[in-house]
Amino acid sequence: MPILKINTASQSMDKNFVPYKHELSRKALHILALVIPAGMLVLDRNHSLLILGLASATALGVDILRARLAVVNYWILKIFGSLMRPGEKSDPEAKVILNGSTWVLISAFLLVLIFPVHVAAVSFAMFIIGDGAAALAGRRYGRIFWGNGNKTLEGSAAFLGAAMLVVLIVPGVKFWIGAAGALAACLAEAMPGPLNDNLRAPLSAAVIMVILEYIF
Repeated sequence: MPILKINTASQSMDKNFVPYKHELSRKALHILALVIPAGMLVLDRNHSLLILGLASATALGVDILRARLAVVNYWILKIFGSLMRPGEKSDPEAKVILNGSTWVLISAFLLVLIFPVHVAAVSFAMFIIGDGAAALAGRRYGRIFWGNGNKTLEGSAAFLGAAMLVVLIVPGVKFWIGAAGALAACLAEAMPGPLNDNLRAPLSAAVIMVILEYIF
């Protein structure tokens, strides 16, 4: 199977497909998550862990409840359904479905738990901005797909460019180290893997940056 495949028809008609206007709404909400890396840099590590731990546990609890109680699922879909991908609403193969917001909160918690705060904040900010750019650019301009997936080379280029911009703006990491982390996050977001990309991309960036900081 070729790594790249040119296709003039969208490959996005899968369980993750939402109309473009809903994708815009999702990513606008996604951008609000930038308050999380800002909080990481302002608060100390213990307070960040406490807040993110409680937020992650709450989001996880809601997802478990909506899988167990039809009334909870009804109200979640009524309030947030337009922002959720079809695969986040129902999956016959999964007993509990975690939506994107839950994965984002868990990712932020793990970053602060495992890595230095400055690396966690930069990794998370790179992912939030890069992922939004990738989704919007890929949906609008994407023509060259990674294999049989729905991620595009154009979207990945937008991810990398946006993530590099974050490295320039957010303090705490040398540019070339941040750039290596941005590339790692970009590749992890584009390629299929065993973990949700909300975990895979920022954690990959953080691992690369910590290794480079340790070596150099």
